[in-house]
Amino acid sequence: MGIEGDSNAQQLAKFLRQGLQQLSSVGIPANKELIMIGENENGHKRTFRLFKELICNRPLNELRVNRRKPGAFRAIFFEYEYEGEQLLLFTKAVIKKGDPNPPEFQKAIRESERLYDKFHQNPDKYIREDE
Repeated sequence: MGIEGDSNAQQLAKFLRQGLQQLSSVGIPANKELIMIGENENGHKRTFRLFKELICNRPLNELRVNRRKPGAFRAIFFEYEYEGEQLLLFTKAVIKKGDPNPPEFQKAIRESERLYDKFHQNPDKYIREDE
């Protein structure tokens, strides 16, 4: 959408990049609070609560960037400790429009639970030191 010139989507992408950079640099804090302050195109400050634990059958989290248009971006991921480092493995992402709990988000959670299980059956298959 942003590539096609949608300024709202471009702004969402900007905030998403900033959120991913912050998450990458600090990881998931022990207190599970991750706040980001961004700036709209008009110079107004926006505060984002970037991280939320999902209530589901696996320890899944979501990266959150809210924007009225095109919608609220959600990326589902989980943590994995590997050789003393915290890895964040992203599984699915959606943009919520209006409905706070749309069916496509619930589907993404179920698919992420399956991916979580598949990964944990053989993590070495997905984490290779030579790459």
